[in-house]
Amino acid sequence: MNQLEKARQTIDQIDEEMASLYERRMDAVKEVLAYKKENGLPVFDETREQAVIDKNSVRIQNPEYQEFYKDFLKKLMNNSKDYQRTLLSQHVIAYAGVQGAFSQIAAARLFPNDQKLNFKNFEEVFKAVVDKRAEWGVIPFENTNSGLVGEVLDALLEYPVYIQEVYDLKVEQCLLGIPGATLKDVEWVYSKDQALMQSRNFLKQLSVQTISYPNTAMAAQYVASQNDKTKAAIGAKENAQLYGLEILASQIEAHTENTTRFLVIGLQPKTSGNRSSVLLTVQHTSGSLAKIIEVIARHQINMESIQSRPIKGRPFEYFFFVEMDGDAAQVQACIEDMKENCESIKSLGTYSLGGQ
Repeated sequence: MNQLEKARQTIDQIDEEMASLYERRMDAVKEVLAYKKENGLPVFDETREQAVIDKNSVRIQNPEYQEFYKDFLKKLMNNSKDYQRTLLSQHVIAYAGVQGAFSQIAAARLFPNDQKLNFKNFEEVFKAVVDKRAEWGVIPFENTNSGLVGEVLDALLEYPVYIQEVYDLKVEQCLLGIPGATLKDVEWVYSKDQALMQSRNFLKQLSVQTISYPNTAMAAQYVASQNDKTKAAIGAKENAQLYGLEILASQIEAHTENTTRFLVIGLQPKTSGNRSSVLLTVQHTSGSLAKIIEVIARHQINMESIQSRPIKGRPFEYFFFVEMDGDAAQVQACIEDMKENCESIKSLGTYSLGGQ
């Protein structure tokens, strides 16, 4: 055995001991987290962390190693905090809006027994998942009447998340007003832009002014607070009971088969299901997109849809969202072949389609 082999053997033995010690340390971390949770303490305690680093770094006898050991301890502490946040996020579901929003309704049906956290907008839901404040996020992605939610597509490209599941929720849009109001009283209608679009024919007949709101439930909440007969909101019928409003008209959407597709997002890619999606940008050469489609066809995969979206900060350049049927192995082989004609490609995973 030469010098290199002996050194590697020593390292292997040390690594084996470190693995056992690491497990013991993480078991203790669980106990620390249980205490913090019970007593409402934060995961990160800067004073305690610095004290641990200072106390342990002086135990290193060789001064040549001390700075490297401090760096090792910092990474170990970050690892510990990340694990604690992972544990805290379990069974926590993030959605955008307030109680009564369609996202909240979808989250309640998908995860009836889990804790729900609401955020102001879609991007905050993505950040909550990435920062491990929530295990999953429930996001509206597409509507049969108004199409894709562009800002969600942008966030799927920007944030390191994957689609875990798809859930289709049939949506009935209602016009909600304060008690005593009638359709003739209404002059202003508040709602999410997609809901306003879905109900545009009905609103045109009413000859009202429309104002976009972050989501339907917040619009209902606002109208209830104003106590003004001239103001109404578009939202789910559940919002009438929640906010003390009356349903002035129901099924006001353009098509009664109005369905919103929700995504469940998480940090790890799913590898089982009947649908896969990718986000890609193509090379600026003739026929690049056609070559992508040819690759999909060559792998005998059914392309369900392809959508384009402008790239932020790059005028008149686009990325594409592609949905395909097929198992994970089949799609992965296809993605590998796509790369030759792509500037970038991000797999969003293989997942299942669900519904009401």
